[in-house]
Amino acid sequence: MDVILSGLSLLHEPDEIIEIRSIDPKPVISGYFRADSPAIAKELSRYPNRTFYQTMNRVKSACYAREQHERLVERPHETTTDGDIAGYQWLLIDADPVRPSGVSASREEKEAARRVAGMTMKKLMAMGFSEPIVADSGNGYHLLFHIHASPKEKQVLADFLAVLDMWFSTEQVKIDTAVFNPARITKLYGTIATKGASTPERPHRRSGIIRKPEKVEATSMTLIRNIAAERQKAVSPQENPRQRGAASSFDLDQFLSDHHIEVIKKIPISTGTKYQLAECPFDSSHKHGDAAVFAYSNGSYGFHCFHNSCAGYHWHEFREKVDPTAYANSPYTVHQAVSTSVPSRAKPGGAEGSVPAVKTGQPRMLDFAEIPNYDRSKIVVIRSRFQALDAKIGGFNKGEMTVWSGGNASGKSTLVSQIGLAAVTEGFKVAMFSGEMTASRVREWVLLQAAGPDFVMQDPLNQNHYCLKPGIEEKLDAMLTGKLSIYDNDFGTDWEVVTNTIYDWVKKNEASVVIIDNLMALDIPTGSMDKYDMQTRIVKRFSAMAKELNVHVHFICHPRKTEAFPRKGDISGTADITNAADNVLMVHRVNADFMMRYKTVYPKLVIEPDVSTVIEVMKNRDLGIVDEIIKLYFDRRSRTMSDVKGLPPQHAWTEKIEQMTMPGFTEVDDPDLPKEWR
Repeated sequence: MDVILSGLSLLHEPDEIIEIRSIDPKPVISGYFRADSPAIAKELSRYPNRTFYQTMNRVKSACYAREQHERLVERPHETTTDGDIAGYQWLLIDADPVRPSGVSASREEKEAARRVAGMTMKKLMAMGFSEPIVADSGNGYHLLFHIHASPKEKQVLADFLAVLDMWFSTEQVKIDTAVFNPARITKLYGTIATKGASTPERPHRRSGIIRKPEKVEATSMTLIRNIAAERQKAVSPQENPRQRGAASSFDLDQFLSDHHIEVIKKIPISTGTKYQLAECPFDSSHKHGDAAVFAYSNGSYGFHCFHNSCAGYHWHEFREKVDPTAYANSPYTVHQAVSTSVPSRAKPGGAEGSVPAVKTGQPRMLDFAEIPNYDRSKIVVIRSRFQALDAKIGGFNKGEMTVWSGGNASGKSTLVSQIGLAAVTEGFKVAMFSGEMTASRVREWVLLQAAGPDFVMQDPLNQNHYCLKPGIEEKLDAMLTGKLSIYDNDFGTDWEVVTNTIYDWVKKNEASVVIIDNLMALDIPTGSMDKYDMQTRIVKRFSAMAKELNVHVHFICHPRKTEAFPRKGDISGTADITNAADNVLMVHRVNADFMMRYKTVYPKLVIEPDVSTVIEVMKNRDLGIVDEIIKLYFDRRSRTMSDVKGLPPQHAWTEKIEQMTMPGFTEVDDPDLPKEWR
């Protein structure tokens, strides 16, 4: 009985109203109690051989006055419905072994459920989920993630579980997709699971909590919504340009065979069939079913790889990767994460860093009918890996330039260096100039960002500073060698020297991203030309470099001082700077000044308390996106930002770094606890 009461105290506040219910065998037995009620033990002792369940979520206090007030009643008139729940506080993931109905699980079936539950927990925690409570249900395993959500989020949780079924279910074990409703009951941990007859092969077992975190913390609903949204990313047949009008003719098995994609297993899931792949087409080191293709019952398709570096790849990207002609001349083609060299034109007359030469031998006026169509299939997109930003502008196109601006300490440099690391994660080489910090200081900053919060620790010499954990620096150096280079300021910051040095390095090393931080740090000689005109000339030079070398240039330009909410016209130099840019992004730090001023421009915008920074999309030439706000959260340990609270940036090399020990757990007394969970 002590095990039951300790489990209740872990899942519920002492004065919380819960329903305890038994449903099999008949009759149904139900009672409403305070979670710390001494009557619970007394009432349960009346039914020693029955399996009991409990409501997981907050029951409205009025239900406490029902007939089964502080007692168990047979054949009650009412039990808890969804309308009786005030809000979600637990998200249940139930890994249940496949077996004939009405019987307990065998040892082998339960072991299979343990493996699926363990994999699910590991993957979700890697995606930013807080540590769950782990429970033995008697026949399978439960993961209980603490959440705060309205009952209106029911469909989100239903979609979330459907995605987990798609990702984790096997032939032997299924993730239960029916446990999403607010009034859902789960085992009263400590009671016995009594399905069927108890036999040596299929015994009745006592349920119980087998693992709990030292501190139970809530998982952000944003993380759950992001996973739930995967259900909507399946591609319906009519969305496939080459199959439009003939969806039924597409044969996935034949397609995979024709393109030499090895399938190691086909697994039925609740929504269709999962094809586990021998290896991921985007990274051959992702093996043994970590990547999978899905054929849904409604005729749509999906793709998913569990590794962080492949998080942005879905069906369109998968199909284009294995069949490059699949979306030729269609808006689906973006050629993400393909580092290819584009031959660049020689500098005219050997002049270092000159703008492209004027074309000769061609008419200057083109007949309309002879102008070639703009071929979107040739666009190479470098993702920012901020999902909210990429969803708005698509990413950063090669051959274009982004101007970043924002006040002092707004986070411009932090963001742009992080976007440089995101480009490295995508497979591109990056050249960087920082005029305000030495190369060594930039290195220190970038190493912390590349490591992420899991691989940094508090500096023993300064509690306000963080440093890398032992052994991480060497691993990061190995991962970043040859992929990221920083201009050495010991050679001066003359704008022509910087421009020519970066131009030559980019061309020689076939780099794809250039970062200039910042315009004001470049040394501009005094002369007859106006300072702002000279700044405009420099920006245009880098814009020309972007087009000539087919790279994306990120250029930081400070705004002029203003007491008002900074706008595009406040960016240093003339309007020609923002005219030359393909994207203009303003970075705002969420401080007292911002909170006083932003309503003058965005009166309906709501800024949540934990938001530290926002990116304002002021211009996006390719898609015409303007006046969009991207909210970000800052992690001071690794000096990184994320558009999902609690989820740090995910880099390709993170999973290749030797895994650190997971945070400690307080163990619950259970001699049968699997070794992996001790």
